[in-house]
Parts: sequence; structure tokens; C-alpha cells
Amino acid sequence: MKIYLKRFSFLLLSLTLLLGACETEESFTITSPDPEFKLNTPGISSVFLNFSLPDNPAFTISWDDQIGSGTDYTVEMATEATFASPVALGTSQASSFSMSVKDFNEAINNAGITTFKDVAIYMRVKTSNATSNEILLLVTTYPTKEPEIDGIKEGDAFVLSLDNNDAVALTFNLNDPILDSSLNIDIEYIIEAAAPNTDFATPIEIVKSKNNGTISITNSQLNAAAIQSGIAVDTAGDLEIRVRSIITDKTTQQTLERIGTPIKINVTTYLTVLDLSTSWGIVGSAANDWGATPDLPLYKTDVDGVLVAYVNLTDGEYKFRENNDWGNNLGTGGSAGSLSSGGGNIAVTAGSYKITLDLNNNTYTQENFSLGIVGGAYNDWGASPDFMLEYDPYSDVFRGMVTLIDGEMKFRMNNDWGTNWGDDGKDGTLDPGGANIVVTAGTYFATVDMNDLTYTLEPVTNVWGLVGGAYNNWGATPDAQFKRDWSKPFNDIWILKDVTLIDGEFKFRANNDWGVNYGDDGNDGTLEAGGANIVTTAGTYSFELDFSDPNAPTYKKI
Repeated sequence: MKIYLKRFSFLLLSLTLLLGACETEESFTITSPDPEFKLNTPGISSVFLNFSLPDNPAFTISWDDQIGSGTDYTVEMATEATFASPVALGTSQASSFSMSVKDFNEAINNAGITTFKDVAIYMRVKTSNATSNEILLLVTTYPTKEPEIDGIKEGDAFVLSLDNNDAVALTFNLNDPILDSSLNIDIEYIIEAAAPNTDFATPIEIVKSKNNGTISITNSQLNAAAIQSGIAVDTAGDLEIRVRSIITDKTTQQTLERIGTPIKINVTTYLTVLDLSTSWGIVGSAANDWGATPDLPLYKTDVDGVLVAYVNLTDGEYKFRENNDWGNNLGTGGSAGSLSSGGGNIAVTAGSYKITLDLNNNTYTQENFSLGIVGGAYNDWGASPDFMLEYDPYSDVFRGMVTLIDGEMKFRMNNDWGTNWGDDGKDGTLDPGGANIVVTAGTYFATVDMNDLTYTLEPVTNVWGLVGGAYNNWGATPDAQFKRDWSKPFNDIWILKDVTLIDGEFKFRANNDWGVNYGDDGNDGTLEAGGANIVTTAGTYSFELDFSDPNAPTYKKI
């Protein structure tokens, strides 16, 4: 009897549960069970990944080990709370897990994160049959992927020209999400070039850009880089270009460098040195003792047949002639300023002149002309003569290497205030009668372009000279100073002409000081820092120093 009652009670209970389930079907919900073991919330929920400490722990998490030793725990992260796409970070048999800054940052970057601050990272721990609760970390990451160049591609060709010297040759955008970051950082992009297959052993800097991913390169900038890489003038050749990014944390001043994949392009170069040479020159007692030395050269202008010379003459006379020969010469004609074949000598007093020869009309003009630097930074505003700039026919500008002190300066004509220029906007453009130009002490290459009234002051680190027993008793008087060779603008070449030496030895040094000096250990024309003295016999010599490759400078007699 008891058996039947028990069976009947069980049947009745089952029927009651079944009827109850049918009645509540529409409101039935499934709730997640409590986690089978607990992942502890770390004391710090905001994580800053410092790229300067890549091997430091980024985080350490722990959990209650309720399952037992020997269990394999897998630590997962996700960028959403649902863990729709979990990423395994690693495993542990202990009840804790750590990960380095570098590895955690890389895992987050690989998850497709394109922001770098307050990145929400959810974490949990799993075993083969149990899952912990989730915790949330807010992470500040840094980029690991190098910026990509959009706008040029492998094999693109660029034909450059002097006519487009200042025009943009190419513009590209850098694909780098860090530019949109709200982090307190500066990003500097450096576009570099190199000869193919050199692995950028000696990179050539083309242009820099700070906090700006849009970069333009002019014909002149690309042309200069191509020539420096070894592509000959007026020749097509391959050139590799890459972007190097330097991120600087403004608070810590720590930096992170990323280097992009090189892109090979083809570049056709052009000659930037102007060919303003002519066959005509100035000869006379006022110029070169009637041909004892080569005639003073005249140069082309932008008008065909009109030539110009900027010369220093002594009291005397002069004429014009072609090819350093009397077969074709011009002198004074029948009226002022006119010329005739074989005409008379032109009288002149000592001074600096601009002389213009018009072969179209057989006329000439002669005007006082000198362009100099004056100021408290040089000559106490004219207490002594101005520093004179020399005409550079290779670039059609006026140049000079000048040593200045802290102060101000201007440019002026003929040591006189009648015509002077300053810089009102501090923008490198000269303004007649403009504001004084403030300079700091140092040696500079000063350049003035009279065509567009622009100027530059380029600091010079080393001014090269010759010193030795063969010249100045090893520095008892100033060294024989070299001049920069502007006929080769892409090379660091210096020229010293017609220096008289006696039997003895000499070396080359910078800034009349022994801090930087070179000799020749192997007597092979290659210079070594602090190297052996160079032996010479008495005579008059000219030298060329070539520092284009700072690792292997050379010298030669010319």
C-alpha cells in the first residue's frame, strides 16, 4: 500500500510542475549562474602603458583558486562586455597572471584598436569547464604599427626640372591614427631617402613635419636628396623613401621611434647650379694688369646678350674682351656709354662696381655696388667697413661667411645708409629700411637673393683652415681660411686657393682650434681625426677639402 502511495505522489508532483511551466512560458527567463570562481578586481583599474618600459608588468590579476592545483587557467580579454570576440592573452596554473607592457600593448593593437586613451578592456579567466566573472580596465596604449604613406606607391616616377624648382613635386598623407589621439604628445615625421639596397645606412633627410600628417616635397628637395643618394645630374635613377616617426611624451620626454616600410620610386634629376658663364671678361690695369692673370668674368643675366660683373677695381683703365684674347675687344665709342670694336680704354677710380655689358647695343654701364652687413653684431653700426658679400654666379645670389656677436644687423649698399634693408616680419624677406635683424653669436653663411629680396643666415659649425710649421708656425697667426665651394651645393666641399707654404708640415683644423683637427696617417689623401702631419715642400698651392662623407673626409691639391 505504501509503495503505491509514493508512486502516486511523485506522479502528482510531476503533473503540477508541468502545468505550472505551461502557464508561465511567456515570462520565462534564463539567468546566468554565479561564477564558479572569482576574479579579483585589481587595486588600479586605469593602466598607462609606458613605451619606455616595455618589459615592466602592465598588470597583475589574481583569482580565488577553488578548483585545485594543476588546473590550466586561460586569461582572455575582449573589447566588449559580451566577449563576442575574446582574445587569449596566456595561460597559468597558478591563481595569478601578469603580462609585460610590450605584450599587452601589442595584443590590444592587434585587436584593431584605433584609439589610444581610455581603451575599455574586459578580462576574464576560464578553465575547461568554468568561467570567472569579468573585470574592466581602462588602458592608455601606444602605437606599434608604423605610419603608412598614402599618395605614392612603388614604382612611381618623378621627372624634376629647374623650371619647377620651388614647385611641389609630390604631396602625401600619413595614415597614422595616433594623430587623432588626445594624448599629451608631439609627433615628428621625418621623410628620409637612400640609395636602393643600402638599408638606409646613411639616410638623407628630405623634410620634417610636426603633428601634421600631410607633407609636401618640392622639386628642389627631392632633387637634392636624389643627387645626394648618387643619382647623376640629368639622369633617371631609383630612390627609396621612408617615413620615420618620433613620438615624444611631453610630460616624461620619453621618445618612441617607428620606421615605415621603404617605397622605391624613380627620379629624374636636374642641374641646380646655374650656368651663367660667358666667354667675355674685363681686362686692364684696373683689373688684372692687362692680362697678367685671367680676365674678370662677366655673367649672363635674364636678358640675352646682356652680361654683368661685380668687381673690385683699382685706379686705372679697363676694356672688354672675349676669350682672354685681343682678337675681339670693345672699348669706348663715340658717345658716353657706347662701345666700339677696338675702342679706347675706360678710366676708373678704385672701388666696388657693378658693370653691365649690353652686346645687343654695344653699350655699358658702371655703377658703385657693394652689398654688406652692418650692425652692432658686426662693426658697431659702421665704425669700420661693412662685411662685404660676394657674388655667387652658380646660384645668382650674394654670399659670405661672417662671424657675428650677439646683437642686431642689417644689409646695406656701398657702406651707406641711403639704401638699406631689414626684416619687418622676421620671415626671411628683406624690407627697405626695415627692422633690425636680431642674431646670436656665431659664424654664418649669409645669403642674399637680390631677385626676390630674400636672405638666409645658416649657422656654420666648422670653419676650416690650414695650420702648420709650413704656414703660420702652428698657429702663431690665424690659419689660412678655406671658403665653401658653392659650385657643388650638395657636397660639403671647401676650397683654399694660392696659399704660400715653406718646407715643413701642416694639418687641417676647424675654427683656429685644436679641438677638431685632421691629418693623413697613410699619406693617401684620406683624412683621419688627429692624424699625422702632412709633409710639404715650399711652393704656392691650392687645396680642396671634401667633408661630404663625414666618416671618410678627403683632401687634394688642385
